[in-house]
Amino acid sequence: MNAENLAAAIRNLQVLCVGQVTHDRYGDEFVAGGCAFFGARCAHALGARVRLLTSFGEDFTRQADLAGLDVHAVQRGRTTVFTNTYPPGGHRVQRIESVSAPLVLQDLPHGWQEADVLLLAPVFGEIDPAHDWFSRIRARVRAACLQGFMKTAGPAGAVVAGEPLSRRPFSLAGADAFFLSEEDIACFGDPGLLDFLRARAACVFVTGGEKGCDVLTRDGAFHVGIYPTSAMDPTGAGDTFAGACSLALAAGADPLTAARLGAAAASIVVEFQGSREMPRVAEAWKRFSTFPG
Repeated sequence: MNAENLAAAIRNLQVLCVGQVTHDRYGDEFVAGGCAFFGARCAHALGARVRLLTSFGEDFTRQADLAGLDVHAVQRGRTTVFTNTYPPGGHRVQRIESVSAPLVLQDLPHGWQEADVLLLAPVFGEIDPAHDWFSRIRARVRAACLQGFMKTAGPAGAVVAGEPLSRRPFSLAGADAFFLSEEDIACFGDPGLLDFLRARAACVFVTGGEKGCDVLTRDGAFHVGIYPTSAMDPTGAGDTFAGACSLALAAGADPLTAARLGAAAASIVVEFQGSREMPRVAEAWKRFSTFPG
């Protein structure tokens, strides 16, 4: 499927993203963040119609960043605040300062029970994997970003591994796509995680930063590289990859083509700090057309 046909198909799609919108801290400044936010802004930039079921606090300051999205927000308490640091040669270090309200199926507005793409994208446990979102919302593609299901808070707000997914009630079987990173597996996973996920999803996409992405399907394992660029900040790259990839799958692309669109979109996000320039993701179409390999 070429870029023109894929873009035309995506313009007809309705996307529902679910997850908190956060304050990502950069010094004394907050930038909107969160897996669902990056996925929603990516989908909007690529031309889809986007609904966002989210939560944030009464102190939320980034309402302007939600422009163009159809947003239903549970707003009470404080907004989730993350700080991300990236030690040279090491894994990302996250600290959490506050956490906003969880999201449950009862928060879903009337008329939002159908979508072409359902992307569950928690950032810090605000969605319970035991809740049966996949059955309650009819979607052509049912996808989940898994890192937010895998974390908990440790001493002094450090983000650490939670209870393994394989040992918890898990109602997300039958997924079309799961998304996680090599870093998620190393920092928050358990030895049997990938086998557990492959038994429950048609595709598992494992991103590896500059190494590209492994695509695990029932037909085997495949690798997709990156679009070469100069990276400034990797925050949100994996979430953007998931948003673009899920759209492509719903538009009829095969998993490898979908991963190439995801990689093209992610290559743009790493070029700026946080979510400051998400409309630029529209440039992914040109990069997808010239994707190496």
